[in-house]
Amino acid sequence: MKYEIYIFEEVKTASFYKKAIAEYEKRLSRYCKIACRFVKKEREWEKLLAEAADAGNVCLVQPGPDSVTSESFSQTIGQWEMSGQGKKQFFIPAAHFAGMEGGSTPKYHKDDTDDIDDTEDSGDKDKTENTEILNLSDFTMNTAMTAMILYEQIYRGYRILNHHPYHK
Repeated sequence: MKYEIYIFEEVKTASFYKKAIAEYEKRLSRYCKIACRFVKKEREWEKLLAEAADAGNVCLVQPGPDSVTSESFSQTIGQWEMSGQGKKQFFIPAAHFAGMEGGSTPKYHKDDTDDIDDTEDSGDKDKTENTEILNLSDFTMNTAMTAMILYEQIYRGYRILNHHPYHK
């Protein structure tokens, strides 16, 4: 399985987050391929998100009350592995993209399907249906911290799936 994690970077990411992400990339290399990319321009972000939505492998990471447990996330990882889709792209938006702090809701948020007119042939509906939402926590965190936690949870998920102890 290949994972791509896109992070909208509003401010320069602290080096300790990048070191932690690099450590989890090393640990995850025995289970999957994973890469992280920091995106600084809104236009590039929207283009990447639209392309991934067209391919049907988007997972939007944002705060919310329906957070998952490590065990249920590991089952989700197992389902992705078994589905044969091969790639999952995670998008970690800045607060103003994710509808927080007075911003707007993301363009391809699942809840937007209620606002789409079924009589009209809209390409956005297909994109919405192909977007998963992952809520790691109710807390609003900076994007690098969210990425670090996502990496840790992917690692923990693979450890659970493979019946390996998490702590060495």
